[in-house]
Amino acid sequence: MLVAGALALGGCGKSDNTGDRGLPPALDLPKFLQAFPSPTPGQQSNIDRASQGIRYGLYPQALTALDKLAADPALTEAQKSAVSNLVAGIKHTMAKTPTPPAQ
Repeated sequence: MLVAGALALGGCGKSDNTGDRGLPPALDLPKFLQAFPSPTPGQQSNIDRASQGIRYGLYPQALTALDKLAADPALTEAQKSAVSNLVAGIKHTMAKTPTPPAQ
């Protein structure tokens, strides 16, 4: 029995390829955050809102925050690219996620 238990638990150490906290692979939040090593307070506010929206599946909230962030004229090309990649990932995830039934 001990060997059977050890074999059953052996698969528990598999790495998770879905990214940050079980997020879909299209939502590479750590890569996005790396593009903003020292954000301004305004940028940080939108980054926080977007991150929270992604983590809790509130994608419209995340898209709104990312739209505001994308409108910041101080963004570098790398930051603009990171924002657009995350927006595309959210839209891809939203398209694959079934809408909940009306109550």
